[in-house]
Amino acid sequence: MMSIQSKWLRLSEETNAFDYLERATNFIRETEQNKLAWKWVVLSLHSALYGFAICACKGTNYDNVTTKTKKGDRLLISFDKAIERCQDPTCMSMLMHSQPLVLSESQKDSIRLLKKDLRNQMEHYIPMGWSIEIHGMPKIAIDVLDVIRFLAVDTRTYIHLKQAQIKKIKSLVFQGKKFLKNTKLYQEVLREEKSGITRR
Repeated sequence: MMSIQSKWLRLSEETNAFDYLERATNFIRETEQNKLAWKWVVLSLHSALYGFAICACKGTNYDNVTTKTKKGDRLLISFDKAIERCQDPTCMSMLMHSQPLVLSESQKDSIRLLKKDLRNQMEHYIPMGWSIEIHGMPKIAIDVLDVIRFLAVDTRTYIHLKQAQIKKIKSLVFQGKKFLKNTKLYQEVLREEKSGITRR
């Protein structure tokens, strides 16, 4: 009698974050034909950003990114705490060339909008009708992609990525941003900005 051989899905914090980034860029390419794809862009970008933030600030000690409950269970630190630690030079000075995350005001706004106004509502959907003005989505996604690239590639901490994976991350971010900048939504916003019209 033949026995079934075990088949395993193996994940690490890096491959998990990498997969979310790949999914995000795939959904980005669908947004011109399918507005609902923006929901999946938001969810996958948030998870990719959270995942790479954890990778960047964990160092060699998983205690850096977990907390212990009164029962002794270990929980992952929050999204906000992970982003905060990535910006802390003390936390991020792990190696000689390690760099903390420095966010522009635009990136701070985009991360806040992504998490608080979009992802949280989509993930924990309260029964209601919800209309989302999507002209701002490409800019949010571009800002977040830039932050993801920095966390994955430029922090130079203990992130375990192969050179082929680093090259792929750079390519995914580049291609995602290129697509977004060529979308009708993004171009319409640019034209409004150039003509001095303020969106409500």
